[in-house]
Amino acid sequence: MVPTWLFPSIINSIAQGSIYVVASIGLTLTLAVVKLPNFAHAEFLTVGAYVGVVISRMYPNNILLVSICAFVVCSALAVAIHHVVYKPLMNRKVSIYFLVLASFAVAQFVRYIVFAWAASLTPNLLDTQQDISIYNIVSVFSAPISNIYAIAIVLAIVTSALLAIFFNFTHLGKSMRAIANNFDLARISGINVSFAVNIMWIIAGGLGGLGGVFLGTYTVVTPVLGFNTLLDIFAVVIIAGLTSFVGTIIGGYLVGFSTNTIIQALYVYFGVPFGYAPLIPFAMIVVVLLVKPTGLAPNSQSGIAFFRKLLGSRGNQTLNASKPSPTPQQDQKN
Repeated sequence: MVPTWLFPSIINSIAQGSIYVVASIGLTLTLAVVKLPNFAHAEFLTVGAYVGVVISRMYPNNILLVSICAFVVCSALAVAIHHVVYKPLMNRKVSIYFLVLASFAVAQFVRYIVFAWAASLTPNLLDTQQDISIYNIVSVFSAPISNIYAIAIVLAIVTSALLAIFFNFTHLGKSMRAIANNFDLARISGINVSFAVNIMWIIAGGLGGLGGVFLGTYTVVTPVLGFNTLLDIFAVVIIAGLTSFVGTIIGGYLVGFSTNTIIQALYVYFGVPFGYAPLIPFAMIVVVLLVKPTGLAPNSQSGIAFFRKLLGSRGNQTLNASKPSPTPQQDQKN
């Protein structure tokens, strides 16, 4: 017999995993282009969620307008942070460790600005919610799927696919890949590095804001909303191999299942409290780093090499088979 809790838990895992994908894919892009583990990415989620609070109070239930505004505000914030902090440091060619520490400082700075702003209002917004209605649109195996979950699932898959296409097949995407491989060589080659990096930050910050909007619909919006999700986001990108968009989908859904279905199974069968759910992303990070540090994303280059080797071996077999057999005189000469 299938447990009654299983299917609803799986649906919740898929939905939450989709939100993790949307929230994490901007960080994947940042790592893929400028190789920066940007800890301030979590604050894009916080700011996006608060933009959702403000806009939804003026225009209730308008998820499209809320998403657009969050994308624009967080994109502007990401570009501003890049020009004020990251770009000057990169121009000085500082170590990546200094950039990581700078991202910690930026995260703290943005978080406390949000704290001060939210506390200064009357009534304060230190603990609030977005004015977006959540309603069920369909049931799958008696498990309801809400409007927000449906949008998040579609958005996660479409965004990941579009980013993978953009990064691998467009001129600007190839420019970003060249920047990732060799920053100075890309500049010498005539690539407009500043423009490409700005576009990268626009996309990364905007997607972080979108993740904050969808995350904020199901949780209480506080100034530490993004910080509390930071570990889950890094678990996703580590599972993804840091720079893979396809891997981000895999990582997002794995983290979603681990913090829902797996912890619920542990509670039902072993009595493990739900309070231990935050430990699972820690465990996943450690296991992936120990077992496969390159992540669980499919490696397209390895696949191409495999098929080339396979076709090459078959071609050699065909060539050998087409050669005439040596005559007895040739064997005797040999």
